Amino acid sequence: MNARRFFLLFFLCALIPMAAAKLSLSFGWFSGAATNKGQWLDRELQIIPAFKQGDIHWTIAYVNAGPCMESCLEAVGLLHQLYAGLGRKQLGVQAMFISDDGAAIEKMERQFAVLKTMPLSTQLNQLLESSLDNNAMFEHQFFIINQQGVALLRYPLEGATYTHVAADLRADLLRLYNYDRSRL
Repeated sequence: MNARRFFLLFFLCALIPMAAAKLSLSFGWFSGAATNKGQWLDRELQIIPAFKQGDIHWTIAYVNAGPCMESCLEAVGLLHQLYAGLGRKQLGVQAMFISDDGAAIEKMERQFAVLKTMPLSTQLNQLLESSLDNNAMFEHQFFIINQQGVALLRYPLEGATYTHVAADLRADLLRLYNYDRSRL
């Protein structure tokens, strides 16, 4: 086999898969969000301060921007159950309740000892006040937050069953936990 024929075959072997991938993406034959059940945030949003180096790498947080009603209490109970169901993987994950309702934060601290609580930061409050669309993003939602405090995925509870959302959140969290190389 001469050099010209070899390079032609090599070029075809590289070009055909690239062309097939381009066609599948351009015609929509490939769905990019098939593995994640949550909604990726379109921009970087730091919800909590970054962690110092340690064992905690992921946070599952319930964020509520408003008074904590019955649905909020139900969601926090679900967060507690979800955290308890992680078993030994609790060592790398923390559960957090974030709200601007001070009375609700105190109540959650007394009722659920394993949950961390935190008031909404002033940066997030300013973000909420600046846009109505962002306000809807923080009402009655779960978030998966990385070690730098940046929210990655969100899980709205409106119009969904809580058990379905909890199963989706758990599946995504375990996938992220298993692929996390920073804890090795």
